[in-house]
Amino acid sequence: MSETAFTPMPTTTVIQVGTPSELAEAIPYLLGARPTDSLVLLGIRPEDGRVGPVLRLDLPPPERFAAAAHHHTAQLLQHGARFLSSIVYVDSQPRDGTRGVDFYRPLAESVAGACRRRALALQESICVQNGRVWSYICRIHDCCPPDGTPLPTERHTAVAAAAVTAGIPPPIPLSELAARVRPPEFIAREAVRQAFVHRRAELKRQADVGGRDGLQYETIALLQAARTRFAGGDCSMTYDEAARLVLGLDDRRARDHAMSWQDDALLPLWTALARRSLPPDSAVPLSLVAWEAWTGDQPAFARVAVNRALEADPTYRLAQLLHTAINGGLDPVDARALLFPARSPRRGTPPSPPSAPPSTDGNPTPTG
Repeated sequence: MSETAFTPMPTTTVIQVGTPSELAEAIPYLLGARPTDSLVLLGIRPEDGRVGPVLRLDLPPPERFAAAAHHHTAQLLQHGARFLSSIVYVDSQPRDGTRGVDFYRPLAESVAGACRRRALALQESICVQNGRVWSYICRIHDCCPPDGTPLPTERHTAVAAAAVTAGIPPPIPLSELAARVRPPEFIAREAVRQAFVHRRAELKRQADVGGRDGLQYETIALLQAARTRFAGGDCSMTYDEAARLVLGLDDRRARDHAMSWQDDALLPLWTALARRSLPPDSAVPLSLVAWEAWTGDQPAFARVAVNRALEADPTYRLAQLLHTAINGGLDPVDARALLFPARSPRRGTPPSPPSAPPSTDGNPTPTG
């Protein structure tokens, strides 16, 4: 089950919601993306009534409803929330043909029960499907009819106006962000697998003959060449080239050196590598996608990528560290400056190839 904690909008942004429809409309702006097949738990801090922690997780199967509710309400409580709203987003029709609002009612009831056990006040519990919203706790027919209430489609609602005033872009579906780093499918999977088998054996022979330092420098040079090519608009990538670069990034010194770069070609490059690799190897490029998206002011995409990295390899240390940093409110600009104070050229500056193997002292680097 994928879960993501989201930092809410800046403290200068105030959006007041008074109905289930307005709450459903506001959530995508809070997350930076429209949830798809998700349970969103919205924590509220008691001292100022502002949004506190926000958790999003993939909709669990029925046998996991109670466990998911228990675990995630406990997380919100630990982070200071005392009030909670629960929003179920249904995009895929349940297999038994029932309405999403009915199929996931036991999930909403599990969340409500977990709130009662922890003395959390459940302010709202709703379901969103097919452009309509239902409340699980409102019994007033005129307010929340059994057939649901249509979500507003116009762009001049109070929620949309507040978001525009705050300079928040319209949210895009979470599924669209996930599709950007979708792994290869069908015949391509076998081609990727064979490329990695071939390249892994080749790199082992090279390491046995010439040592790992030579491979590290070769990886940096190959990454620089690909980076220059992508900067020029050529984003082609063979499976064999992707396998060589991804396996080369297993060397932490090469990976951390690549993390210090900063230009507009990097996110497409890391994304191309992620699209041409399979778990657990894909954890490396997915973590680099998360790093570049996070430090490049694309937090929603960063959270999707780091979740996929952890799914590919739950033990990968860099993905674990990035998940904590991204969801813990750490400023990405400060993080980059702390890790790479001497190796952060302005975004958009053209890359230049290294003249010597990268130094591994003098710059703190991630551990993982």
